[in-house]
Amino acid sequence: MMRVVRRFGPLLLLLLLVVWALCRLDLKAFAHSLQYSHISLWVLAALVNVAVRAGVRAERTRGLLRSVPGRLPRFLGLYLDLVSAQAATALWPPAGMGFRLLVLRQHYGFASTDLVGEQLIEKLLDGMSLGLWGFCALLSGPLPSALRLAVWVACLLGVAAGLGLVLSKLPALRRRLPPLPRIAPSGWVWTAALDGFDMLMLELCLRASGVQVSLHVLLLLFVALNLAVLLPLTPAGFGVVEATVMLVLKPLGVSAETALAGALLYHLAVVGPFLLLGPLASVREVFAQARATQSPALAAAPSVEPSVEASIEPSAEPMHRPPREE
Repeated sequence: MMRVVRRFGPLLLLLLLVVWALCRLDLKAFAHSLQYSHISLWVLAALVNVAVRAGVRAERTRGLLRSVPGRLPRFLGLYLDLVSAQAATALWPPAGMGFRLLVLRQHYGFASTDLVGEQLIEKLLDGMSLGLWGFCALLSGPLPSALRLAVWVACLLGVAAGLGLVLSKLPALRRRLPPLPRIAPSGWVWTAALDGFDMLMLELCLRASGVQVSLHVLLLLFVALNLAVLLPLTPAGFGVVEATVMLVLKPLGVSAETALAGALLYHLAVVGPFLLLGPLASVREVFAQARATQSPALAAAPSVEPSVEASIEPSAEPMHRPPREE
């Protein structure tokens, strides 16, 4: 029974959210909001996600891998690998994490334990950054009653992530953890840039649907969305992200249909490009595997010919040897 719930629970929850939206929302108003959205702003948000935000993520990973034994990947190759992993993560997070570990281990020779430690450091950095934005939202304005708990949870999560990073340096705990990479100052900068570009995408998609929010509301939305997607409740978080945006914008007088349009545009800008580019980036992996299987055969071909010639020459030499004079 639990296995069935784990497999089909996210799909059932997504189906329930869709049915609730069909019954409670004005579909004509929602279609009108989508129809008159500024598609150019959405395209700009999608480009920011693919061209900038994914590159920042790849550069942060490269910085952490510098202190890990293995061949440091080039930026473009790691960028394509992470795009493929992000496509798998959008569909099912464990699949994306497993694909990421497999590619980094096979292509660059990193040990699995070192990669687990690098992934743990990335999660701690993301947690501390989320806590920092939670404190900024706490100080920048009043908190709605529906979001007060979420903001405090984000603050506590950031404190817990920072405490975990400090405790990981203790020798007693360090022996129980996988090897952790060293965090360079650029790692903190790239983490802040990741969140900054994410908020820029959210702002662009909301403006595309005709919603203008203040910096305080944008911080509240960012914190609430990151907490909502911590657990993979639905495939790619569909339904959860939209419901969170509607919950935050409802006290501001934004209609549910307009908020849903902006949330859907944001979600498509986050997930859509990777679902399209991920399979194309994976073609690189297919050709790499093909070259790896062909190279041993090509390398073995020259090594066979000399042995054949060597086996023929001794047997042919007595046939042409002149008779020995007595």
